[in-house]
Amino acid sequence: MVCIQESPAFRHGEYVNVINTQDDEMAEFEPDLLNEQIKWLENDLATTDKKWKVVLMHRDILNYGRDAKPLGDEISFSRHGEVYMPIFDKYDVDAVLTAHLHTYRRRALIRDFAQNEQGTLYILTGVAGNVRYPSLWHKNPLDEYVPPQPETNNYLVLEADENSLTFNCYLPDNTQIDTFTLTK
Repeated sequence: MVCIQESPAFRHGEYVNVINTQDDEMAEFEPDLLNEQIKWLENDLATTDKKWKVVLMHRDILNYGRDAKPLGDEISFSRHGEVYMPIFDKYDVDAVLTAHLHTYRRRALIRDFAQNEQGTLYILTGVAGNVRYPSLWHKNPLDEYVPPQPETNNYLVLEADENSLTFNCYLPDNTQIDTFTLTK
């Protein structure tokens, strides 16, 4: 779950895009969904005048080692990461929030598929509901923060003002486990 808290100074300065990453599951009904979405996203990002750009998408940008097969120092990007990350770089997207893997991870800032202080913030938003994969996901070299394992439910709060976006991750008892601020 992501909660957005905004101050009056931030109103109308945000820009949120939502991408359907279930294109493989929708192929029978919408065979060109991925290409249509890429075209829409590029046009939308190219024409916005908003200061902050945030993208929400269900599937994550990274592949993870599973069970007894960690990736080690290898960095592997998902199909959706390979498709969308160059677009996020081109249009200077500030943050991308993903889900799907039922774990929380905050990555290093990434640009051109590598850690880069001028890059986009990627957060895998975490655990909610009753689905758990204890000890399933191994740390990826681009992960800067991984919560203590095994994970419990958590929630993410995005606080925004005119010059910053702050992402705070909390446990259900309101214990803060991670925070990161972007400034412009």
